[in-house]
Amino acid sequence: MAKDKKLVQSLNCNGCGICVTVCPTNIKLSKAEDFDVDKAKLAIFVTNGEAVIDSNTCIVCGICTRNCPVGSLAIVPI
Repeated sequence: MAKDKKLVQSLNCNGCGICVTVCPTNIKLSKAEDFDVDKAKLAIFVTNGEAVIDSNTCIVCGICTRNCPVGSLAIVPI
């Protein structure tokens, strides 16, 4: 994870889940033979209609920010 930046989400997330599908951390985890979506420590996931970021797992690569159709994700310095 990048120590000098973090991924944040605005209130306009529509819960589409595109961020979940393009996240390289999530993709790597999903290729494991014992992958269980309910137990995996995903970097970003959708719950209750909005994306949730796990800052401990997210590598702050920015792929989700470039693919978000409503621009609800951004990388900011910390």
